[in-house]
Amino acid sequence: MIGRRRAGAPALLLWLALALQAFAPVRANQNVDGEDLAATDLTVQDVVALTLRNSRTLANERLRRSVERFALKIAETEFQPRVTAGAYTDRDLTDESVTTSGLVTALRLRVPTGGELGLASRLGYTADGSPAVAPHAGVLDLTFTQPLLRGGGLAVGGAALRTARLADEMNVQAFRAVVIDLTTNSIRAYRAYARARQRTGIAERSLDRALDLLEVNRLLVETGRMAERDIVQTQADIARRRLDLVASEGNLDAARLALIDILDIDAATRFGRLGEFDPDALEPASEGLGEAVETALGRRPDYLSALLGVRNAETQALVARNDRLWDLSLTLGASLTGVGDSFDAAWNQLDRTDRYVGLDLTIPVGRPAAGPAELAHREATASLEMAKNRLVELEQRIVIDVTNSLREVALARQRADLAGEGRRLAQEKAGIEREKLNLGVSTNFQLVTFENDLVLAEIDELDATVAYLNAVTELDRTLGTTLDRWGIAIDQVEQGPPAANP
Repeated sequence: MIGRRRAGAPALLLWLALALQAFAPVRANQNVDGEDLAATDLTVQDVVALTLRNSRTLANERLRRSVERFALKIAETEFQPRVTAGAYTDRDLTDESVTTSGLVTALRLRVPTGGELGLASRLGYTADGSPAVAPHAGVLDLTFTQPLLRGGGLAVGGAALRTARLADEMNVQAFRAVVIDLTTNSIRAYRAYARARQRTGIAERSLDRALDLLEVNRLLVETGRMAERDIVQTQADIARRRLDLVASEGNLDAARLALIDILDIDAATRFGRLGEFDPDALEPASEGLGEAVETALGRRPDYLSALLGVRNAETQALVARNDRLWDLSLTLGASLTGVGDSFDAAWNQLDRTDRYVGLDLTIPVGRPAAGPAELAHREATASLEMAKNRLVELEQRIVIDVTNSLREVALARQRADLAGEGRRLAQEKAGIEREKLNLGVSTNFQLVTFENDLVLAEIDELDATVAYLNAVTELDRTLGTTLDRWGIAIDQVEQGPPAANP
């Protein structure tokens, strides 16, 4: 059934498992000995599962998301301690017998208020051969710096982390948009292939009816109820229907290859049974325009990303406005020093030798000093206003898109119903005319004309049905509900399919 299937993540995994079972053993429809294998049955659920498994576009997006997740993890460590360690060696050029070597460690911790706590230690050993000088020394420095104007405060201090989190949320929405587009395109490609197959079936059936009509004509000629020259019209109609069949078969193979390209499976793959077109199996959203617009504003990746963009622009404007302030910082510090005949002795004899409080003020004077911050503030303010304008513009476009999509679904359903009624009447009309021809009260020309009408009516019904199903699928994309309709869990898609057993 080419229609709506509400399923959760387990259902999608089941589809994926069935698809893997169908395609994993042999990618083409031949085994290793070149023997023909049965064609593979395919449903729309199989297409969705295979697309999410095989798409190289999606594989690239997963790689990009893995880097983005790692970048967020790095950003999350902003308020975690950072430790560094190093070693040094110095030689006195005036007295080459004096050499100092040591180890240096430092710990820095940023706090949400924008300040920074620092703890540094140095352990050194001086070799100069003089017994009057203690060869081992240790120094421990403790500092805390807190900006009071520029760079200070919880809002500014946490801006970088908030920006990183907003960026990751926007990246998630971009990934959702890719999955929605891939899912929609694969479903449309599947329906295009199924439609091409059914159009081929229509061409085959019309050719069969034309061949049957030729047999009836010959019987009528033999019984003297039809002139022999009237058979030419039926023969010409057969030739044209054979031409239509060849064209339909070519279109069918082109549609098959297009579907294979999306599914990324072997080009020699042939498909067996497909789902039936059932317009009633894929019902559109039943809510009105207002509810549909509300759904789109809450589900569409582009709108959610635009909202995040406004929040990010607000953060950048806040930081840029703060950067225009004077730089006033408070610094507290203390130093401990110890010496001894060993590192342990030097460390155990650490004593407070220095403590200090500092208040530093830096004022940019003139345009060369203050201009860059002012420019950054104006750029950030303009970016914020542009982000808000884009959001309002997108809201308006979403209302228009939803209105158009709902109208297209309603019209497509109406056309599908009318086309179905037209096909039934054309079929009945052709059947009546065929009986009349058998009774000798009609002509070949009339029946051939009605047969042509029947073929056109069948094609119209098929095209209208597919157009309706695609209209509903496009409505899902417009509302941002594609993943919900097909039971796709974005977290599982982002993780990727499970690794195959060796």
